[in-house]
Formats: sequence, C-alpha cells, structure tokens
Amino acid sequence: MANLTQRLLQRLIDFRWWLLALAILGGVWGAYVSRDLRMDRSLEKMFASDDPLLAPYQELQEAFGEHPIVLAIYEDAQLATPEGLERIAKLTSSARKIPGIVAVVSLGDVPGLLDSEGTSIKNDNRAERLKEVFAGYTHNEEMDSAGIVCLLDQSGKSTASIGEPVGQLRSLIQEYPGGILVGEPVLLGEAFDLLEADGKRLNTWCLGLLLATIFACFRELRWLVLPLVLVQVALALTRGLLAVWGLQLSMVSSMLAAIVTVVGVATVMHVIVRYRDQLADGYAPQEALLRAGQILAAPVFFACLTDAVGFASLMISDVKPVVDFGLMMAIGSLMVLVAIPLTAPAIILFGANRDQLQSSHQPSRLEGALQSLFAWSNRHHLVLTMVTVLLTNAAVIGATKLLQETDFTKNFRQKSELVQSYRFVDQEFGGAGVWDILIPAPKRLDKKFLTQVLDFEAKLREQAPGLTQVLSLADALDAGSGGIRKLNFGADMAIRAGAGLLRGRMPEFMGAIYNPQAPAEQRYLRIMLRAPERLGARQKAELISQVREVTEESFPQAQVTGFYVLLTQLIESLLRDQWTTFAAAIVGIFFVMALAFRSVRLALVTLIPNVLPVVWLFGAMGWLGVPINMGAAMIAAVSLGLSVDGSIHYVMSYQRLRGMGEPIGAALESVQATVGRAAVLGTLALVIGFSTLATSDFIPTVYFGTLVSLSMVGGLVGNLVVLPLLIRVVER
Repeated sequence: MANLTQRLLQRLIDFRWWLLALAILGGVWGAYVSRDLRMDRSLEKMFASDDPLLAPYQELQEAFGEHPIVLAIYEDAQLATPEGLERIAKLTSSARKIPGIVAVVSLGDVPGLLDSEGTSIKNDNRAERLKEVFAGYTHNEEMDSAGIVCLLDQSGKSTASIGEPVGQLRSLIQEYPGGILVGEPVLLGEAFDLLEADGKRLNTWCLGLLLATIFACFRELRWLVLPLVLVQVALALTRGLLAVWGLQLSMVSSMLAAIVTVVGVATVMHVIVRYRDQLADGYAPQEALLRAGQILAAPVFFACLTDAVGFASLMISDVKPVVDFGLMMAIGSLMVLVAIPLTAPAIILFGANRDQLQSSHQPSRLEGALQSLFAWSNRHHLVLTMVTVLLTNAAVIGATKLLQETDFTKNFRQKSELVQSYRFVDQEFGGAGVWDILIPAPKRLDKKFLTQVLDFEAKLREQAPGLTQVLSLADALDAGSGGIRKLNFGADMAIRAGAGLLRGRMPEFMGAIYNPQAPAEQRYLRIMLRAPERLGARQKAELISQVREVTEESFPQAQVTGFYVLLTQLIESLLRDQWTTFAAAIVGIFFVMALAFRSVRLALVTLIPNVLPVVWLFGAMGWLGVPINMGAAMIAAVSLGLSVDGSIHYVMSYQRLRGMGEPIGAALESVQATVGRAAVLGTLALVIGFSTLATSDFIPTVYFGTLVSLSMVGGLVGNLVVLPLLIRVVER
C-alpha cells in the first residue's frame, strides 16, 4: 500500500501541470453549467413532499389559488374624512396597476360601509359591524391607520417571481406617512436576500481575511494562491454537480461556501506545515512534497470522508432544507478531496526555492507553547479529568433547558425596518401572524351552516384568546345582514343575495375565502386567523394546539394550516432533528475512524474531545437562555464533522511514529508540534475569516459563524489537551 501511494503521488507530481489545467477546466465547466442555479424561495420547498403538515397548505393553495397575501399599511389620522378616503382610493388604484398583483381589497371596497359618493363612512349599526369585521385588514380599530390587502400572482412559480411586484408595492407605500409592508413574501424575501448576500460575503471578505491570515503566518504568495484556487475549484465542481443533478439551493445552502472553505483551508494548513517541515530537513522541493504526501494521504482522505459522513447524517432529518444541506455539504467535502491532488502539486512546486525556505524555517514560539501545553496537561491530568466531568454534567443539564426561537422576525436585526414594521402590525393592526382554517362547505350557503361557523368562531375567540382576529365570509354576511340569526322567512335567499353583493363588489375577497364552484372534495370556507408574530415558542405552540382542539370539536374534517403554523412547526422539527442527526453523525464518524485507525478503542476515545465541545456549547446556550434558531439547529452534526479532522491527523500521525518505533511520550510530543501547529494556524485563519459573518443582518448567519468558530476552537483545545491523555490511557 505504501509503494502504491508513493507511485500515485509521483504521478501527480510528474503530471502536475496537466492536472492543474484539468482543475481549471473543471472549475470553468462547473461555473458554466451552474450559471442558472438559483435558490428556491418557496415555503413549501422547506418541507419534504410527504410531510403531513404540507398537505393542508397545498390544499389551501389548490382551493384558493397560489396568491400570497401582502398587507400595505400607512398612518392617517384623518382616515375617516373625505381626504383620507380619497388617499386610500388613490393608493388602491395605484396598487391595482402593478403587474403581478391580481387583487386589492381596501376600506372603499366593503359594501355598505361608505355612502353613495364614497366620501364618508356611514353612521349606522351595520357600518359599525362592518368596521369591526374588517378591522386589522383595511384599517385598525382606532381608525388612524389604513391598510390594503394585496393578493400576488405566484402561479406555481418560485417566490422569486413575485419579488418585482413586492418591490414596486414597497416603493409605493413608502410615499405615504409611516408606510410599511408585511406578509409572507416580504418576510421570506428579505431572509433569502440576506442569505444570498451572506453567501457572496463568504466568497469575498471571509476568504480574503483567511488568505491574509495565511500570508501573515507563512509570508509566501503560493500559500495564498493554493487555498484560493482549491476552494474555488471545489465550489465550482460542487455547484456544477448540483445543477447537473437538477438540485436547487435552499435557505441553508448559502453556507455551502463556508463549509467548503473550512474543509479546504484546514486541509491546506496540514499540507503547508508538512511540506515546509520536509524542506527544513533538507529535502529538495519535489522530494519534500512526495514525503509530505505520503504522510498526509491517508489522514486527508479519511478527514474529508468523515466530513462527508457528518454532513450526510443530516439527510435523515424531516426538514427538507436540512436534507438538501447535508447532501450538498457532503458533495462539497468530497470535491475538496478531488481538488487537492489536482491543484496542490503544481502550485506548491511553482518557483519553489529550497534554500530560502530552509533558512527561513526556525522553531517558533508556537511550537514551544504547544510543547508546554502538552507537558502541563500531563502534569495535571487528574484535575483536567475532574473539571471535564463537572463541565460535561453541567452542560447536559443546560442542554435540557434549550429554547427554540419561533418568532421569525428574531432572525433579523431588531432595529431593522422589517422588524419595526412587524412590531407595529403586532401592536396596532391585529397581529402579523397569518394562518387559516379550511372548513368543508356546501355549494349553497344557508343559515344553518353559517350559524355553525359563527358559533365556532365565538368558541375560538373564547378558548384561544391569543388570536387577535378571526374573519370569514360568515362574519361579513352577518354584519351586512344585521345578524344572520335574526333572519327568519327567506333567510337562505337573503344570505345568497348578500353573498352575490359581496362577489360583485369584492370578487377577489370572495374568491379568497369561499370557492363554491370547486369539486365537492375541494370546496371550502376559509377562516382567516391573525395572531402576534412576536410570541415565544411555548405560547405559539399552545395557541396552535388550542385552535386545533376547538376546530376538531366543531368541524372534525377541517384543517388548520398557513404560514404561521408551518414556520412554527419547521423550527420545532429542526430542534428535534438536531439530536437525531448528531447521534447519526457520531455513529457514522465512529465507523470511519475505526476503519482509518484499525482500532475501535482509538476511535472511541477520539470521539470524546470532539463530542464534548458540542455538548458544552449547547449546554452554555441552555444556561444563558440563548434560543436555538435556524442557524444553530444544525451545528451539532456539522461541528462534529469539522472538528474531527484534526483528531484524524493527530491519531494517524501518532500511529505512524509508533510504527517507526517511537515510544508513546515521544510520539505524542512530536505530533503535538507538527499536527498541533497546523491545527492552531488553520483554526486561527478560519475564526478570523468567519468573523465577517458576525456583521450579517440575518441572525441565523451570525449564529452559524459564531458557533462554528467556537466549536472549532473547542475541538482544537480537545485535540491538544484531552486527546493525548486519552491516547495514553488506551495505549498502555
């Protein structure tokens, strides 16, 4: 096997320029075929196709059309005056002219609310009831803010297709005092825009800081070129394969560049350190690279393989973006393994100057510090063991206290315009959380059915007090008729006449809440619910549970669904799957390491210093009350896969020295200086590079960058302090 590896490495060196050309061609191919690769922005793509939560949502879209709702609101203290009504009429007319907006409902569209000239609001009981019914949609209760409800045309396309009308509507409403825009397309669109910006940031500032750190450590141009070329080639190949296989980027796919950068830079650091060490021992550049390759071939292979296994464990999740993330990151890790032999030989050997490198390499302070750390940990191993056990016990308890963040607005900077808009709607306009109940309905409305609906709504308001608004066709007909229960002779005829009037004056509103022409199995009456978006996880879960219980009692065949429900359940699934995927990653990585080390005992003890930082990290979050959001929910499996790379290099280097006859202490001391140096420099570069993510306006990105950095630092400490002690225990 050693001879085969040596011959293969020699071929890579001999044909290095052809291989580099092949890498460049592969990168160009990947960039070309992936030029149309786009991020799928639709909410339903965040769920597996067979997810039971998705079926009611798809039923809602099929029954009433794929028309996401956007609410445009502005402040107007004179809303009830002729001037105020004229302003809202002008806004409504302008909004209807925007391509992509299929319907607009405003205060002026409510039949029976305004006088015949449309210049004032009627002062009678019927008008008061109608004002109460539509409060939170066309106006607020104080009548000092106006709103228009806009239905967008999604037509089965990605949400990206409605970005333009949303942008035009935002520009229009901002011309009015305090004008804001809220709704599912606004919230998701903002999130995806920020994620795409974060992806670009990773490819520029993050990589730039990484390269600057590497240059500061080694002061040579080739060590800037190598990670730059390697990462970009691996990224291009990954994106190319995703495009060829017909996959699409999802919400968490913006981290693709970050993960490939981590794997690529960590690998490059080991190559640089080993190559320079061989030069310092007096070998010519080609011989030095050959010897470094022999040392690193197996560790690099198994390190990339464990990365892929760690990411692939995410594919058992029930959350579609997490599954896609795991697949994409596994492919990216393997593409790093492909890019290394294609790019490293030519770039490393280009213009290599043995004398200059040899004379410039001297024992550094870092090596001395690592040796001192090794000696200190050996002297205090009992104290370290006790501290580790105590911290782990405390972390396990803290992990049980983890909270989940279901308020989607908490994913944005709290001073952002979007968050301020949602805060205003929550406080002044009936809540920004929008969801629905679909009730099987007859083709012809009658008093009996509508009375059941009104009784059901009254029960909802009583038993689910967290709801701020409950609106259906039954409410509009009840207000317009002066009370459905009061109707006696000819009640059904009066109800149908009222429905016809609404259909004539507000056809879009009627089409969005009742579909009598649909097949019997898809004929529904839609009840639109509103609730505060800015609620805690327990409050949201309790509210949804209350609504479901009341609904099941009154209408067993009804379905509760909508953006509010889906997003809450999505975050809960992420938190639940986090520990399942973490366990799967532990099992998968253990088997890979057992194969690499040919030792079950070494594989087991190697897991400990890599699992502990993850447990400590989540334990600290639990004790500090830091909630889990979308950026933190995948960190467990990801962190384990990334931090274990250093352990593989450490153990396999130790095994190589032991095979050469070195005693345990000497072998560990030598590995501490070589592998430890590469691990420290690689972690330093990555932490500095990932610091750019802390500037993101999307909080999950900040979490991701911060937690990955902390977990890598924890893994580094574990590999340099805990792992040597554990190796001594099992190797005796």
